Amino acid sequence: MSVLANDPHAMHPGLADLRRMLAEKFPATEQKPGGILRTGLAGVDAVEGGLRRAALTEFSGTSGAGALFLHAMLRALCREHCFAALVDAARTFEPEACPPSTLGRLLVVLCADAMQAVKAADLLLRDGNLSLVLLDLQAVPPVQLRRIPANTWHRFQRLAEQTTAAVVVLTPQPMVEAAHVRITGESRWTLAAQRRWRHELFAGAAWRVFPRRTAIAPSWESEHATA
Repeated sequence: MSVLANDPHAMHPGLADLRRMLAEKFPATEQKPGGILRTGLAGVDAVEGGLRRAALTEFSGTSGAGALFLHAMLRALCREHCFAALVDAARTFEPEACPPSTLGRLLVVLCADAMQAVKAADLLLRDGNLSLVLLDLQAVPPVQLRRIPANTWHRFQRLAEQTTAAVVVLTPQPMVEAAHVRITGESRWTLAAQRRWRHELFAGAAWRVFPRRTAIAPSWESEHATA
């Protein structure tokens, strides 16, 4: 496990160092009240105003849609004046692509596999200074995802409810049964989209939001739930 602070090249292995980094990076930040964290994505914010705080949300979709969603969340950090942690289970995060103002509000944990990422996210959920916790499992091999015990998500749900943080698990396909809300990214981009800036792709992105109160199959398998 590696932890990145303001210096994207600084590596600090182990959960003990993660605890230390949390204490140093976010010593006594002001806790935001419960409610909603705006994402800046019109299709997401139009349903409930943004991400629910003190709640577990699952984002599932293509890797391109996931990268766009993650980029939007990082932009939200500065706009909303909050702090966040990103647990990257497959080491796909590129800190050099983020402005320094964003990295100053973000703790990034690079993990060796999905199980290590789950343990790191569990620890982060117990910290009271974070407004957003992101667990990125989108690039993890399916065999690793299948090894995550189902009760993990119920534990995450209980931990989220004890915080003021919006907690998001990014997955390649629906798997977080305990999530309060599920968001899917349905956009498909051509090769030409790779030559465009990410903020230019927001307008053409399609997002669907399924709050838990709607008629979604318990296994999250149905894509035909009614909002």
